[in-house]
Amino acid sequence: MNLSQFGEFGLIDLISRKLAKTSKRVIIGVGDDCAVLKLKTQNSKLKTKEKLLLITTDTLIENVHFKIKKTSFFDLGYKALAVNISDIAAMGGVPTFAVVTIGAPKKFSVKKIEELYQGINKLAKKCQIDIVGGDTVRTPKELIVSITLLGEVEKEYLLTRSGARAGDLICVTGEFGGPAKNKFRITNADPATELRIGAERSRGAECRIRLKEARKIARARLATAMIDSSDGLVRSILEICKASKVEARIDLNKVPIAKGATLEQALYGGEEYELVFTVPKSKARGFKVVGEIVGKGQGNIQQLKGRGFDHFK
Repeated sequence: MNLSQFGEFGLIDLISRKLAKTSKRVIIGVGDDCAVLKLKTQNSKLKTKEKLLLITTDTLIENVHFKIKKTSFFDLGYKALAVNISDIAAMGGVPTFAVVTIGAPKKFSVKKIEELYQGINKLAKKCQIDIVGGDTVRTPKELIVSITLLGEVEKEYLLTRSGARAGDLICVTGEFGGPAKNKFRITNADPATELRIGAERSRGAECRIRLKEARKIARARLATAMIDSSDGLVRSILEICKASKVEARIDLNKVPIAKGATLEQALYGGEEYELVFTVPKSKARGFKVVGEIVGKGQGNIQQLKGRGFDHFK
């Protein structure tokens, strides 16, 4: 069986079963938005003794995640950090330190690399993140940007994918389908329009980082489980169901769809970096509700197919 048949999420499951777990400091390893470790250091942004260390990483590769001619390098750098911050947010945490790895051909423009770092630095400053190191390496052809981000969260505020219970309501922030709509527009546009739409997509991450909202949800102890929607709304709900050993019913009429997008794009498009979380009915007032968590054999989400984004399909 090859990777195209196995799929990205099948590969993640396989790897997680093979990895040894030796340290008692590991709270959560492979399988959530971030790894979670017990934090011993006294130097922390959080005023509490029970702190946990969050670790996440994301990689953007030319011709897989972006086209050089369709995205400004400032916006690319901004997005590279934004996708990692979204993972920290989904765990209820605060981002702290990052390391950046850049892989580029030897004749790649230095100015473009500078622009990329300007985008990273703008968002890092906004979120009070220190860039503390990284690596540079020569690649045969494609540009690669990989960021590993550390964060921290109070033990009592940690949110994972595995806390949803039957009866909880499924809530979301924002709208869905916008990035997928723009991707479709790019494939049918002239070069100048491609660049403009590409920049719009990247800059859109600025308003979609739900760090403050996630912290409010975590600190108020409203949610039972949470994830970000980077791989698509249906895929995100399926991941919560899988981790929580439950099923879900989605009300398609309640899915908030971005202007000009289709329901299909809203369900499966991804890259919105919104929050998808479950809340007891008694605490759901004021949230956008798109469905409900139910017991095994009572859901309809399996019928929707968990397509979402998969690197190998």
